[in-house]
Amino acid sequence: MAEKKTTEKTTQKTKFFKSGNFYLMLFSIVLAFVIWIIMSLTVFPETTITLKDVPIDFSLDGSYADVAGISVMKTSVDSVNVVISGERYLIGDYTADDIHVGINVDAVRATGSYELSLVVTSVNGDTIEVDQIEPSTVKVDFDYMVTKTFSVEDGTLVADVSNLAAADGYIIDEDEITISPSTIEVYGPQDYIDQITSIAVKVDNAATIQSTMTSNLNSVILYSGNDVFQSEDVTVDNESFEVTVPVYMVRDVDLSVTLTSTVDSFDLTSISYSINPSSILVRSQNTNLSNLDPINLDYIPINKITVGSVFDVTIDRSSNYENISGIDTATVTFDLDGYSEKVVTVSNSQIYIMNSSGDKTVTVEQAQVQNVILVGPTDVLEQISSSDVVAEIDMLDYANTSVNYTIMDLTIYVPGYDNVWCYGTYRVYVSIEAVETADETEAEAEEAE
Repeated sequence: MAEKKTTEKTTQKTKFFKSGNFYLMLFSIVLAFVIWIIMSLTVFPETTITLKDVPIDFSLDGSYADVAGISVMKTSVDSVNVVISGERYLIGDYTADDIHVGINVDAVRATGSYELSLVVTSVNGDTIEVDQIEPSTVKVDFDYMVTKTFSVEDGTLVADVSNLAAADGYIIDEDEITISPSTIEVYGPQDYIDQITSIAVKVDNAATIQSTMTSNLNSVILYSGNDVFQSEDVTVDNESFEVTVPVYMVRDVDLSVTLTSTVDSFDLTSISYSINPSSILVRSQNTNLSNLDPINLDYIPINKITVGSVFDVTIDRSSNYENISGIDTATVTFDLDGYSEKVVTVSNSQIYIMNSSGDKTVTVEQAQVQNVILVGPTDVLEQISSSDVVAEIDMLDYANTSVNYTIMDLTIYVPGYDNVWCYGTYRVYVSIEAVETADETEAEAEEAE
């Protein structure tokens, strides 16, 4: 039964297409469409359409503002809704892409804010009428676009190492931090650029360091005074910087002086002293600084020391470390409480010639050396008289072999006392005569005959 009904429907469709009814219906549809087109073009030749969110072109090409270097900074809106009318056959299928909305910049002759009218044209060159623009005007801010350079040299480009900390016993010297490249250019509206006072290259990675490091992971931050400055209208020419951060070991190192004596038997430890300051703060990138202790300031001969002696000693610079204490001079004060001076006379017989060769005779021409000052504990000096004092002349370094009168230095000390010394420098006149050998005596005798 079902097969019979299907066969009957198929037969009916076939009869319909073979009959003229199908073609009559098709012709009627086409004719209606043509009539509609004719009616639209003759009875309703014009049409009105609304285009929404049409972008505004803020180009200043060829305008006075463009020639003067004035640029658009900010706008109140970026797009508008436009109602246009025109021939139906021209604009009937218009979209937002078929019209251009620009700004009238004839009135712009200087920087500032302007309320500008909008100009609507057809991209295709068709004749159109603008019935409505919403909004009808746009507020535009204008300013000069300028470039400003910030540099390490003038202090406007700095490094921000607030994310870094020196390890215990180390310091970061921010004055020696280097930034490469050392300049940066910022471009944008003059009003904005004038607000930027400095730029910081900030090391992004947080770390505790104990040796010099170089960072390539850095951020560029603009500042207006102490406040961060941000604007999408401002651009920088470079955001890739290398920051090198120097790190120094730092130590508080004691100061000392070395006492010297020409008398081996003298006890140098018997003389006590103090140094002010007793230590200085130093730094170095050499970790051997940890082995530096103390720093010897000077060598002081004991014959320059007496009761009340005070020495101002320069703290010399060193290539191994840097003195960062801000102190260049130390004062050495000798603690000689209970010490005093005693004046003695050294006679000719108490002066001994040392290290003299056999080819010369050395004779002390002075009968005595007066006003020789001894320094030592008061109770010890009371036991000493002039006869206890010994003086020596060392001829070891004397190279002149001719007969001569000269002045020689004396080394004066008191044998048996290792805490008494001679203050000052003393000299005597001596004669030096070459000793004739046997051959020389015989030759002279032959000449006499």
